[in-house]
Amino acid sequence: MGREYKVISADSHLDLNPEVWTHRVPAKWRDRAPTRIVMPNGADAIRADNGEIDTIGITRNVGVPFDQLPSLVPKFSEPIGNGTPELRLQEQDRDGVDAEVMFTWADQLFRETEDDELYRALVHSYNEYLAEEYMAVAPDRLLPEGTIPTTGIDDAVQELEHCATIGLKGVTLTRFPSGRGFPTPEDDRFWAAALDLNIALAKHGGGRFQGKKGDPLFQYPRQNTSTDLHKEDAITLLFSNTGAQQALGAMQMAYAGVWDRFPELRMYFAETMAGWIPFALFMLDDNYKRYQPIMRAFWGVDDLERQPSEYVREHTYWGTLYDPVGVQQCDAIGADHIMFCTDFPHAAGDWPNSRQVIDDMFSGVPEEKKQRMLTENAVEYWHLDGKA
Repeated sequence: MGREYKVISADSHLDLNPEVWTHRVPAKWRDRAPTRIVMPNGADAIRADNGEIDTIGITRNVGVPFDQLPSLVPKFSEPIGNGTPELRLQEQDRDGVDAEVMFTWADQLFRETEDDELYRALVHSYNEYLAEEYMAVAPDRLLPEGTIPTTGIDDAVQELEHCATIGLKGVTLTRFPSGRGFPTPEDDRFWAAALDLNIALAKHGGGRFQGKKGDPLFQYPRQNTSTDLHKEDAITLLFSNTGAQQALGAMQMAYAGVWDRFPELRMYFAETMAGWIPFALFMLDDNYKRYQPIMRAFWGVDDLERQPSEYVREHTYWGTLYDPVGVQQCDAIGADHIMFCTDFPHAAGDWPNSRQVIDDMFSGVPEEKKQRMLTENAVEYWHLDGKA
């Protein structure tokens, strides 16, 4: 019988000491795998190959009074959230959380190497560690996201299939599957494979998909050459006066026709908050009415088959931390498209007091909608064997 869930964090983090997983790296690469180094102030950091040094950072720590954060010296030897999987379960219990979807900064770290073969080996080895050693301790509660390499569509599809084979429930994209910052036709192989494998897709954070240095937002049929139109990009016109561009990645996919070709495809955007959604959806449609004729005339952009807000409502999920405004106005997109997050063990969260935060945040929200955002959406999206 599956686990009964009361609270699932749809966005937590896992920032591990590399010493616990680099035994998974093939011997030929192990001397170039990430290593822990100590900074002059005593803080721990990680370095992969000859890349940039990545410190743990004081904001990756929770359970510390806010006024003590500036003087914190973060170390792996004093882990909150970054220790053993057994310790992580104890931390969940203390916070009243039944399971966590965990994001990592692995791709950012591994991509510091310029050796693509080494990079792919690190991604592959790390995913195996997460599934076969970390997640294996409690596969119904520890839900790390797999990392997808950015070295091209063949590598992306191959690693996606590997993640599904070893039992990971979801994967995170930092770029489009082709490795670029704009959607390409070859990405369709990845979208199709994800649907066939029944594996959840996520992007951590809103906004555009990142890409190679200098990648444009979109490959338009033509470029604006008018001296009378003082705008550099077409799609960003939809975000005029919105105050946020959280849904920009979703619009990249809409204008590329991804949602139309794959009507069952969904994407989760973690740690975006939700209070912006009602106004942004209104502004997307209003800006589309005003600026789509300009986008068509100057950039050659075809009209969308539906209103922008319809694509967002149907195809996206959004992860929110403490945000009473967002959950109380959830009807703008539907309670079935918002998921609660603790961001543990980062300082933006409230561990070990998430239950108190939930009581305050969801005050006045009908129980049915509350459970949707706290558990049911996550159970369905990551195909968990349990009930809310």
